[in-house]
Amino acid sequence: MKSKETQKIVMSGMFIALVTATTFINVPYPGSVGGLMHLGTLMLFIIALKFGKYYGAISGGIGMAIFDIIGGWMAWAPGTLVVRLLMGFVVGWIAQSKKGQGQNLSKNILAIIAGGLVMIVGYYLYEAIFLTSFGAASLSFVGNGAQITIGLFSLIIIKYIPNPFKDNNGYN
Repeated sequence: MKSKETQKIVMSGMFIALVTATTFINVPYPGSVGGLMHLGTLMLFIIALKFGKYYGAISGGIGMAIFDIIGGWMAWAPGTLVVRLLMGFVVGWIAQSKKGQGQNLSKNILAIIAGGLVMIVGYYLYEAIFLTSFGAASLSFVGNGAQITIGLFSLIIIKYIPNPFKDNNGYN
């Protein structure tokens, strides 16, 4: 039993580190339309789709909150923790199927769309209520929407990542 628990801790730490590191890889886009573009969202989608809701939630929430703290975005860290935790959980939860975690293309597409909506609405509300105004917060729609587009590449990538879990559900 200790081996399984150790595996969960190691995998969680590794996934948190992967999300944090990929969030530092910025993707340039034209204009100043709000929303930070990075590859962390892609990594969150890959982890949630392939390894499940708990790894998706933990790695997304903690990994991107760490980025906010050490990357100079401290005011965003509380919102990021909650929004990305919920996003990772929703994506992993919807991607569960009888075929195995992340094995149903239709569910994976729905998972990315639902997770994207969680991100867009969550960040909009956090920014509007705690940081700026509802009008200013609406500028982030374009940047956050573009991150979902980048996240669609996860549908291709997860086909080539082996899952080390026998039950194919991570924490489940």
